[in-house]
Amino acid sequence: MTGAFLEVSDLHAGYGQARVLHGIGFSVGRGEICAILGPNGAGKTTTLRALSGMVKGRGSVTLDGVQLLGRLPEQTARLGVAHVPQGRGTFNDLTVEENLRVGAYLRHRRGRRARSERVAVAADLERVYGYFPKLRERSRQAAGSLSGGEQQMLAIGRALMLRPALLLLDEPSLGLAPLVTRELFRIVRTVNEEERTTVVVVEQNAQLALDIAHQAHVLESGRLVLSGPADQIRQDGQVAEVYLGISVQARKGG
Repeated sequence: MTGAFLEVSDLHAGYGQARVLHGIGFSVGRGEICAILGPNGAGKTTTLRALSGMVKGRGSVTLDGVQLLGRLPEQTARLGVAHVPQGRGTFNDLTVEENLRVGAYLRHRRGRRARSERVAVAADLERVYGYFPKLRERSRQAAGSLSGGEQQMLAIGRALMLRPALLLLDEPSLGLAPLVTRELFRIVRTVNEEERTTVVVVEQNAQLALDIAHQAHVLESGRLVLSGPADQIRQDGQVAEVYLGISVQARKGG
């Protein structure tokens, strides 16, 4: 897990006249998990939206040397960036399997012949069902009838159907029970280890994010205030208390 794969430099972004990010910069190695942490309103979601093209930014964002800024979200997705936003965004009237197949749609124009593409999509469906057995059980069920945890599994599974080089996860634990959240994070770590997928995760549950991350960056008011190895940031009691809301008692498991 060496070498910079994602490079963010002097990134500014916002909405209309409202500036949210003020020149942040960080890099992520190929195959690493990077956690973006900080309080509400710090600019975490805007960071992911800028990386995926959902909001305009200025500065530089390169993925394996290719500039991402200035591209439409569809163009960014074709380069292998899969973004799972807050709220999951599943197609409620489609079945689970239909939702998953939607995730593979942008792959159809990568030069593969139709037959080989069908074989590849079928193999990837099996791969995703292997990570999320509950989705196989619900494959013919309408996505809107799933529980919140199952919908989040579906959203991540759909992103994996793109076979992304970079997976962006925005608050995957939002609204989920602790047991479901821990299982989701376990699966994300497994995907990272088995497929060497680079992951950038925004998460309010800083403790869980730091448990799976290799590195972390802490935002406050649109500026980076701290960067370093995840273990180092977790073990710094003052940092954990001030920026992440992790009490010393919680860190000790009490």
